Amino acid sequence: MSKKTTAFKRVENKFVVLEYTFDDILKTLVRYIPLDIFNENAPYTNIKTIYMEDEKFTIFQEYLSKRRFRFKIRFRNYGYNGTFNEDDFWAELKVKYRSVCFKKRFLFPRNLITPFVEGEDIFDEIKKLNENTKGLKKTYKLMKKLIKLNDLKPKLITTYERAAFQNKQKNIRITVDKNIAHRPYPEPSKQKTLNAIVFESKLKKDAPSWYQNLENKLSLLPQKRFSKYATGINSVYFPARGIYNFYTNYAETKIVPKNIEKSLILLKKAII
Repeated sequence: MSKKTTAFKRVENKFVVLEYTFDDILKTLVRYIPLDIFNENAPYTNIKTIYMEDEKFTIFQEYLSKRRFRFKIRFRNYGYNGTFNEDDFWAELKVKYRSVCFKKRFLFPRNLITPFVEGEDIFDEIKKLNENTKGLKKTYKLMKKLIKLNDLKPKLITTYERAAFQNKQKNIRITVDKNIAHRPYPEPSKQKTLNAIVFESKLKKDAPSWYQNLENKLSLLPQKRFSKYATGINSVYFPARGIYNFYTNYAETKIVPKNIEKSLILLKKAII
């Protein structure tokens, strides 16, 4: 497993691209920002994500409720040329607080996902894979508490192909995703495909003028609300809602579930 950044804090902007192809977008982007290549034999990355949810889809409902403070837990796997390396998994805790995204993650063995979710303490194994990772035990314990408190289980698998761009200062990162597909966990035969290209910018400071011009040049459609996870839950579990429907009264908008309220207290102390 390769060592990569394990903590992030940034503002995310999401767009859907309709007028240009994946190749058109990449040709335009490389004029302004370098392609960020992790594997010299594969310019693009395949990503597989296992999302956690409870039986009532509470995490999904929190998204629909437009909470300014919410979280999700996922296990992410990276691959190249359509092949995934089962050893290259990450456990990720992603928190959104007042439009800013915080992410903590650590390397994770694929074969230990089920024992971990079921409450087994596997920290010794995690420690071996994540030597010198700052705050590892704190993040591990927090994720373990959140899974138990909310009775979370693997619920959705999302896969897609990604091209990533990043400047030398690492304060601007752009990703372009295609071939986005969702299926319920663990039923591979019930796959649903998202027929769209998703463009996402992740900024640590104000965007430069070239980036602002880029948005216009590519006719990017800014999304006030967009989530691969939410489109996946919609398409797989609630197809009658429509893939992109994030605006209905499906979720209660006033009352925060008690388990979520307790979770947010834990998160505020640990991350925000």
